[in-house]
Amino acid sequence: MDYIIRIKNALDYVEENLTEEIELKEIANKTYFSLYHFHRIFGAIVGDNMKEFIRKRRLTEAGNDLIMTNERIIDIALKYQFGSQAAFTRSFKKLYGMTPHQYRKNGENLVLFQKKKLTDIKLKHLNGGISMEPKIIEKDKFMIVGMKYYGSNNNNEIPELWKKFNARIGEIKNVVNDNVAMGVCEFVENLTDDSKFTYFVCQEVNSFKNIPKEMEGFTVGKNKYAIFTHKGSIDRLGDTYEYIYGSWLPRSEYEPAKSHDFEYYDERFNPGDENSELDIYIPIK
Repeated sequence: MDYIIRIKNALDYVEENLTEEIELKEIANKTYFSLYHFHRIFGAIVGDNMKEFIRKRRLTEAGNDLIMTNERIIDIALKYQFGSQAAFTRSFKKLYGMTPHQYRKNGENLVLFQKKKLTDIKLKHLNGGISMEPKIIEKDKFMIVGMKYYGSNNNNEIPELWKKFNARIGEIKNVVNDNVAMGVCEFVENLTDDSKFTYFVCQEVNSFKNIPKEMEGFTVGKNKYAIFTHKGSIDRLGDTYEYIYGSWLPRSEYEPAKSHDFEYYDERFNPGDENSELDIYIPIK
């Protein structure tokens, strides 16, 4: 199943409908992805989330219309699905650093965000760069105890939760391995940038007895996983996820499964060390 061709079809659909209302769920359906996996795979391959990509493409085409036509600014705003001239002006200024009126007056057409083309060079890049083969395992259901976060992590709440958890990790009883902690993220069907989700910072346990205050227990179901090892700085963790969803998964025989993914931190993990390692468990089917 060629994920890259499906994302190319999504890009083509967007280009054909920049002046029409676009429902993200409709694009996901047309490319045979759930909305959740569409967002993750699109972002990994294209480099922008779909909502932001559409916004930038519309503003770029609007900028072209401002220079090449005599259409009124309000008409251009409505043409590209901005609800008002004020909303259009705010978005335009954020991208271009000037208002639509100033842009037209300057008379210089700045093509800031061209149509994305998944060229042979781009495909070669997607299939190169980071290179790692995951270990495929079956893991039985397991129990975790830890601190739970629910939200969209817009204000860096998850790193703060890790700080609180690390200060209290010694309170957890019935731990399977004292040297292991996990960050477990739930599957969300209709994921958007503003979606709320549940995230556990936790340890695996063999019993839910004596759960500390302000902590909770949860059972993660049985799954097949592809395990990737991220090596190096935690700041580059996004590159590994981009490789997983943008390169390995499209070329593999697997599809993402609707289950929790998680990061596995053991004695190999040291955030300040270039030799640091952590494992990423991606549920597959």
